[in-house]
Amino acid sequence: MTRNTYIGIVLASLLAAPAARADGGFSTTNVQFLYGWKFADPLYNAGGGPMQTTTLNNFNAFGWGDSFFFVDLYRANFSKGQTGFPPGRHDDAQIYAEWHPRVFLNQLLGWKSSGIPFVRNWGAAFEINQGSGVSPGNFYAYLAGVGFDFDVPAGYVLGLNIYYRYDRFAYNQYQVSPFWTVPFAIGPVPFVFTGFVDVNGTTTGTGTQAVEIWAQPELLVDVLAPFHGPKNKLYVGTEWFLHRGSAAALGMPGLKNTSVPQIMAQWTMY
Repeated sequence: MTRNTYIGIVLASLLAAPAARADGGFSTTNVQFLYGWKFADPLYNAGGGPMQTTTLNNFNAFGWGDSFFFVDLYRANFSKGQTGFPPGRHDDAQIYAEWHPRVFLNQLLGWKSSGIPFVRNWGAAFEINQGSGVSPGNFYAYLAGVGFDFDVPAGYVLGLNIYYRYDRFAYNQYQVSPFWTVPFAIGPVPFVFTGFVDVNGTTTGTGTQAVEIWAQPELLVDVLAPFHGPKNKLYVGTEWFLHRGSAAALGMPGLKNTSVPQIMAQWTMY
């Protein structure tokens, strides 16, 4: 299981005004608030009710790579439908975090170009996922592989990470993660369409191989820019939470997959 907000949410923050660093890179941090209804996902909200997420993101870029870290704080009715909890319990909390460092080998070697057509940077990509709470209690995953940033016009982002993945429940698996950011405007109003898709291997309740798909596309509007306020500071819009394969992965074929729109606000601190 991985929320992998590195792909979808932090890339939107790349459009925000970052703080310059002495090494020529930059750093940016934002806070997000999301709220959605009818989360019937067995890995998140077994009760099928609303879920509130507060997220802190930090992204750092430097000459030979980048690093992204986030922490999710969840509140929802996780205990409903699960055993071992007293009757009438309707509110629980979870915490989940990921760290994504990447090292661009073409930059580290001092190459003038990546050496690969249509690729701007390539190199080693890593990921650590860990969470605790009612569900998905005490989860962890470790990933390593290769990452690519494709050569697209300034302001746009298109990339792909391909990993070997080891997690607590499915053990030795794979994960393929394309991601994108597309800025555009309708008249004086700036928008950004950003997101990711994670496709990873998993196992069913009988131990056979299966495929799990996570996606979180976002459509956000820069609400202050049209009124001559600071640009790229406050975004408001929607994120669509999509999760397929969770029922098979847990051996619970009666549970539905998840498709939930969420309202979202993002404030860039620096």
